[in-house]
Amino acid sequence: MLRILFRNKVLFSGYLLFLTFSSIPLLVLGKKETHLLFSGLHTPFLDVLMKLSTWLGDGLFMVLAGIALLFVRMRYGFIVLSSFLASSLIVQLLKRLVFPGFKRPVAWFQEIGIELYRIGGVEYHSYFSFPSGHSATAFALFFGLAFMVKTEASKILFLFLAILTGFSRVYLSQHFLGDVLAGSMLGILIALLAHALFVSCKREWMDKGAINLLSKK
Repeated sequence: MLRILFRNKVLFSGYLLFLTFSSIPLLVLGKKETHLLFSGLHTPFLDVLMKLSTWLGDGLFMVLAGIALLFVRMRYGFIVLSSFLASSLIVQLLKRLVFPGFKRPVAWFQEIGIELYRIGGVEYHSYFSFPSGHSATAFALFFGLAFMVKTEASKILFLFLAILTGFSRVYLSQHFLGDVLAGSMLGILIALLAHALFVSCKREWMDKGAINLLSKK
């Protein structure tokens, strides 16, 4: 696992910068004011962009990505699909057993008499806010992909997509910033473990695509 960290120094440096600068408003302003700050950034363009980008953290998107990767290299597909299963299971256990009373922004602010801006076509939820499942999924997927590519530009692109997805959850008032940061850390940890597990498996067939394996039968 240390080898993965060393090979992705720029990727993790970028994430640490994101984590540091994202934590500052939480520490200085607190949960309430930080969310109000981000919820005040709405523009028609961003409304559309965030509605689209939030689907990058949807479980179906990750499953489809994992299935597609099976045809590139079985090992890569297993990494993504196992990361999806692990992140989904852990997030749901945390949401429902450990933090079941954590309300989402719309419900939380309604309790104190504040109505948040709502975007048409978005289904707003009230409970199971912590941690953000979309963020865990997005960071597990895009960090898993970043570990597979070699160029720094590609790694930074995947980091950007993960951050964009996490930010969309705050922008859409589906989660607080703290929910997103927790989800991101969980997703990265799962991606690291899955990558380390399947890379250590020295099976020749895992480096072939599904079509190649099927064509031999």
